[in-house]
Amino acid sequence: MPSQPAAVDISHFHAMTGGDGELQAEIIGLFRQQAQIWARLLIPDAPVQTWKDAAHTLKGSARGLGLWPLAQACADAELLATSGQKDGPAITAGLAKARAALEEALEALQAAVLSPAALVPNLPETGMDFAGLSR
Repeated sequence: MPSQPAAVDISHFHAMTGGDGELQAEIIGLFRQQAQIWARLLIPDAPVQTWKDAAHTLKGSARGLGLWPLAQACADAELLATSGQKDGPAITAGLAKARAALEEALEALQAAVLSPAALVPNLPETGMDFAGLSR
């Protein structure tokens, strides 16, 4: 059985930010803020177009950050929206999977924040101030 990819691909995130620690901190902070909105929209009781749009937006952000499992869970949720199903166990499970992947991604980003050297290779642990992101 193939192994599950890590919740965050640090190499990809580093490449997308050019290793700029300040940019990385800003992006993580913005993602965390937006995640609160997306999580509230990824529910089966919401109109299909609402959770489909949230899944689509989150998928794009996840791909930019290297959050591959989250991006895949959101892509799967989008497919459910286009399958013609309006409700049911598949939609409930798909949206739950997307919300769980979002939570896992946030935890992985938090862990990276607590270990700034993971975000910026060859950076000493004390080289960056990420205190404002732990709110």
